[in-house]
Amino acid sequence: MSAQDLVTQVRAALGRVQASDEAYLGLLARRLEHLERLVHGGAVEPWRDTHAERALGRRFVRSREGTWNDGDENLVRAWLDPWPSKRAEADAQAWARGMLTAATRLSEIEARAETLWFFLWELEGRWALLEGRG
Repeated sequence: MSAQDLVTQVRAALGRVQASDEAYLGLLARRLEHLERLVHGGAVEPWRDTHAERALGRRFVRSREGTWNDGDENLVRAWLDPWPSKRAEADAQAWARGMLTAATRLSEIEARAETLWFFLWELEGRWALLEGRG
C-alpha cells in the first residue's frame, strides 16, 4: 500500500465522480507525490498551490465538512499527532511523514468515506503550513 492508494479509495468513496471531483483527485495525487518526494527524496522545490487549487481544495472539503464523527477524528489524529511544534525539528519532512503515514494507514484499513473526508479536511487545513502560509 502507498499513499497514492488513498486517491483510489477517495474516488471509490465518491461513488459518482463529478468533473470538479476529478480536478480535486488530480490535485490530491500531485500533493501526495510531493509529500513522498519530501520524505523519500530529500530536498524538493517548495510547493505553491495556485489560488484556483486552494479554492478547489476548500470547496471539496467544505462540501463534506461535518459528515464525520469523533471516532473518525480520533482515528486520523492518532496518526497525525503529536503535531510538530514550530521548533527546529518540526520541518516539512516531519510534517510530510505524518501525513503520508495517515494516508497509507487509512488506505490499508479501507477507512469509511467520512473518515477519509476528515483526513482530507485536515490535509487541506494544514497544507498552508507546508506552503509557509500558516
